[in-house]
Amino acid sequence: MSKVYKGANSYMQYEALAPIYDRLMGHVEYDEWIELIAKVLSRYGGQDNPKILEIGAGTGVVGSLLKGLGYDYTASDLSFAMCREARRLRKLPVCAADVRRLPFRRCFDAALFLYDGINYMMTLDEYRKLFASVYEVLLPGGLFLFDITTQENSLRHFVYYMDFQDYGDISYARHSHYDEIRSIQHNDFTIYRRSGDHPSCYEKFVERHVQKIFSVSEIERVIPDKRFEVLGIWDGLMFKKYSGKSIRISFLLRRRD
Repeated sequence: MSKVYKGANSYMQYEALAPIYDRLMGHVEYDEWIELIAKVLSRYGGQDNPKILEIGAGTGVVGSLLKGLGYDYTASDLSFAMCREARRLRKLPVCAADVRRLPFRRCFDAALFLYDGINYMMTLDEYRKLFASVYEVLLPGGLFLFDITTQENSLRHFVYYMDFQDYGDISYARHSHYDEIRSIQHNDFTIYRRSGDHPSCYEKFVERHVQKIFSVSEIERVIPDKRFEVLGIWDGLMFKKYSGKSIRISFLLRRRD
C-alpha cells in the first residue's frame, strides 16, 4: 500500500513523519533554543511567569523543556499527527490550529514559531495573515519570536541532498533540492513503515514538503508597524547582526498596546 501526502499547508502534512520526527531531528541542539528563549523573556518580557504559545510545536520537545523550567506553556500545530505525538509523548496541552487563524484572543505573553516553520508560508500575503493572527493572541506588550531559514543555507547544504535512515520498524529516504529561480526549498520523504506482525510487510508513504525563502527585507515590509515594534533581527540564535552568510535569522517583535 502506498500513500502520498502533498501540499505545504495540508492538515495531512507530517502524517507519516510524525512518529519518527524526534529521530529525524536528533541533531538539533534544543538546549541552545531554550537558552535563547529564556534570554529573550528575561531581557524583553516583564512577567514572572509568562504564558507561552508555541506555533508549529511539532512533537513538543521545546515545550517539554520549557514546562520543565516552570513556564506556562501551550502547544499548537497545523498537523493533527504532530499534535497527537505531542500529547502522547509529552502530555502537553495542545491545539491543532492554522497560524493564520489561531483560536485565541489576548491570552499569551509570548508566541514562538521556531526552526523555520514560518518558511511554510508561501506568499507574503500569508505572512500578513500570520502577523494579524499572532497580534490577536498576544497580550499588550507581548513578544513574538520566530526565525527563518535563508537562501545561503539552501545553497550551502540543500541544492542537492540525499539521506537514508533505517530504524528497523521504519525507514526513510530524503531527497532535498533548491529551486534558486523561485526561491523554493523542496524536501521529499519516502517512508516505509512496518505493517502488522510480518517482518517483511511494509506500508509506503510519500510526503512532499516545500518552503519559500523570503529575504529579511521582504518580511520586514509586511510586518505591520502599527501593530508590532521590531526589537531585533539577529544571526541565528545569537544576539548579533545577521549577514548574507547567515543560515538562520531570528526576528523578535513586540505587540504595540
